[in-house]
Amino acid sequence: MKKSIALIVAFLCFVSISATAASISGKVQSQMEKVDLKDALVILLKRGDESFSKTVVSDANGYFFIDDVETGVYNVEVVKDGFYKNVLFDLKVESDKNYTVNVKLLRKTKKDDSDYCFMLGGIEVCSEQKDLIPEEAVTSRKINSGEIEHMQATNLGDILSLVPGVEKSNNPGLSKSSQVGIRTIATSTGTVTGIESFGSSIIVDGNQLSNEANLTTKIYGSSGTEGIDLRNIPADNIKSVEVITGIPSVEYSNFANGIIKVETKSGQIAPKLKAKINPDTKTASFSHGIAIRKSVLDYHLNYAYSERDLRKEGDEYQRLHASGNLSKYFFNEKMDMKIRGSYTKMIDDEEPTDVEKIKDYNRGYRAAGSVNLDYTRSENDKITGFLGFDLNRKKAYKSKWVTEQLMIEGDSIPLPGYVGIMNEIGKEWNINGKLQKKTTYQSSKRTHKVLLGFEGDYQKNTGDGLYLDPVYAYYGQYSSRRSYSFSAFPEIASLSLYSEDEIKGKFLGNKYTLMLGLRYDVFNPTGFNFSNVFEDKTFLKSDHGDFLCPRFNLQYFITDDLRFRIGAGKSAKAVSLGYIYKPPAYYKYLKDSVVVEEEQLQYNPELQTYTTDKYEASIDWKILDILGLSLTGYHTESEDRPTGVGYPWGYDINPDTITSASYSINANRGWNKSSGVEFTLRTKRIYDLQYKMNVTYRFTHSGRTGLIYDSQPDTSWEQIWYPPSDDWREKIIIDYQLNYISKRLGVWVTFDLQHVPLEHRKTIYNGNSKMKDVDNLEEQKLFYQGMLYWYDSAVYSSGGRTLFNFRLTKSLSQKTELSLYINNVLNDRGKWVNPFTGRIDEYNPEIYYGLEISAQW
Repeated sequence: MKKSIALIVAFLCFVSISATAASISGKVQSQMEKVDLKDALVILLKRGDESFSKTVVSDANGYFFIDDVETGVYNVEVVKDGFYKNVLFDLKVESDKNYTVNVKLLRKTKKDDSDYCFMLGGIEVCSEQKDLIPEEAVTSRKINSGEIEHMQATNLGDILSLVPGVEKSNNPGLSKSSQVGIRTIATSTGTVTGIESFGSSIIVDGNQLSNEANLTTKIYGSSGTEGIDLRNIPADNIKSVEVITGIPSVEYSNFANGIIKVETKSGQIAPKLKAKINPDTKTASFSHGIAIRKSVLDYHLNYAYSERDLRKEGDEYQRLHASGNLSKYFFNEKMDMKIRGSYTKMIDDEEPTDVEKIKDYNRGYRAAGSVNLDYTRSENDKITGFLGFDLNRKKAYKSKWVTEQLMIEGDSIPLPGYVGIMNEIGKEWNINGKLQKKTTYQSSKRTHKVLLGFEGDYQKNTGDGLYLDPVYAYYGQYSSRRSYSFSAFPEIASLSLYSEDEIKGKFLGNKYTLMLGLRYDVFNPTGFNFSNVFEDKTFLKSDHGDFLCPRFNLQYFITDDLRFRIGAGKSAKAVSLGYIYKPPAYYKYLKDSVVVEEEQLQYNPELQTYTTDKYEASIDWKILDILGLSLTGYHTESEDRPTGVGYPWGYDINPDTITSASYSINANRGWNKSSGVEFTLRTKRIYDLQYKMNVTYRFTHSGRTGLIYDSQPDTSWEQIWYPPSDDWREKIIIDYQLNYISKRLGVWVTFDLQHVPLEHRKTIYNGNSKMKDVDNLEEQKLFYQGMLYWYDSAVYSSGGRTLFNFRLTKSLSQKTELSLYINNVLNDRGKWVNPFTGRIDEYNPEIYYGLEISAQW
């Protein structure tokens, strides 16, 4: 009897427990591909009870089931190799209920250094970084798609404001052209132009975009003597950006300052729709990637509209972009083929609604395509082939009111003014290919990763060229500019060979990584030079030079948390057609009552490629896995930059001539020395908060060799040919950032503060000097030859400004997010008063805002 009663009591207890217990079931899938994931580890954790943990594994269809779950609040954590973990917070479980939970995991990329990534609506957020200090020997800064979308960038130029040491004095938008310079000092308006932007290499999906086939001065976007216009590269389609400021692998070429590597989104992508608006620009984009049998096709569409001057009708810029990728594996997945294509159409309009009757339009486009083949023979042996092309189609028109009297043939009364007209029509072609082999050799003490490669590049400019109306001259009747055809100029080409060995091992018991590489570049090769190899010290004959560029990097681990890095290297940067073939100059004068016009060629077909030597040293220290510190010092030198050299008219016939008319030819006479220190502090994310600080000091000193021609010297103290001036600049930029990321709340908040405590610049004049009287001043001032004003040689100090920006991203649902940014929250315009002229400059933009909404399903 007692035994029967005990059995009944036990049965009733079991029924009671079963009636009050709950269960959790669901499915695990990949976020983008929507593929069911088997063998994913599903962990149930109870809030307030650290000892509680329940674990199950998803089946072949991705399903999982957890039974006997007591009442409480739980977190569901899902982990699988090759994917980021995902955590669903605060699941409130009540008795006798079944809860369905579907979990999606983001696939890891091979080079990603993040430990925890999740989706905040349609934005991929990487909140936990594995490494507080750099793991690689090369100094670089990586920007992921989440950071790009969080800041609401419209183009690549906007994204680069996230790089430490870049001044944030420009707001996101398309209203003006955008160039970039790496480790350079921007102008007072925050822009980088000229050779500083020309020396930065832009690589998009392996395709190097350059301006070397550009023959014109600046008409639309950029000229042949500066970098490409970054507005043509939309931000919405970018997966990541890596800015290499240190000594890169010999795989990379044709740069002076640094490299910007852009990887666009590809593969299976869940449909995503996004819209952005700010006072300057409105954009909309759509992306999608699907599997078609054994292939994957993805496509991306983007439209942007900018109304620059709201007070002026017809002053607009529009950008239409479409791109796509087709991926497929062959030979048992040993060969990966990827075909890419992109098209960007620019519609730039300015109607003649003002008194100057300015009418501009640009109907050009940029198209690019590539084929990439990766063949993996084995885990330690890989061959890569790449063939790409880039076409920059130019179709521009400009006109404006010219306030000059014009006598038309057959008329007796001159016109008081006229509308000058200019056209630019042409195609800039760039075809490049690369073949390389990567092999890994393993010994008992060391690992060698050997790289061998060959690269070729061909560029040509074709088309009608620049047309200047001979009657209604755009630059005036007495201008020295004339029309010319792009097709009349030759092409430029380059060939390269390179080899590199990355060695990993131990020395004195500590780990090290050593990179030794050598690259041979020849620009416009014309033939072999076997007969004079040792005399000329060159293997090939060429128009613009050949160069051996050695590179070296060493990273040594004093401990796992304390390391130092040193590096040195040389790089060569090709000069553009715009530098080589500067348009001819023209000179009109009266001779025996007859107007005579002479032409002076300004070509220099023997202009050489210029080189840059770079040296760098760094120390990295991680403290208790909480704080990371990095200190980097660098120095770069270039002694053969292209720069214009002026001559008196007729100099080629008589070097002793002196005329008021002059012309100039580009020559390798420019020099530049740049050095700086970069300090980075970064904390681990603690209670969802992370703090970053970057301090950057830069110093540049530049000038030219030789002498400058003065067409109108005061011979009592000035020289006809006098020493040129040189300039130095220095600046300190401090960036502070505090960001908060919470998946539980579905929010990402960032506070950015940039402070420029010091900025100095000075021009040093090296010619003759004289004390001279100055109007409205009692005492005389010292003037050097080449000065216009007595204060031109003074030291200008314009530091002491601060800029505060705020960004917020909030999930509205699992598939939708809303983002807001406010730049220059305090509306501090960073005013600086010129102590000599009283002119007021504003270094900071006005208060600015932007909104974005995106959905991914």
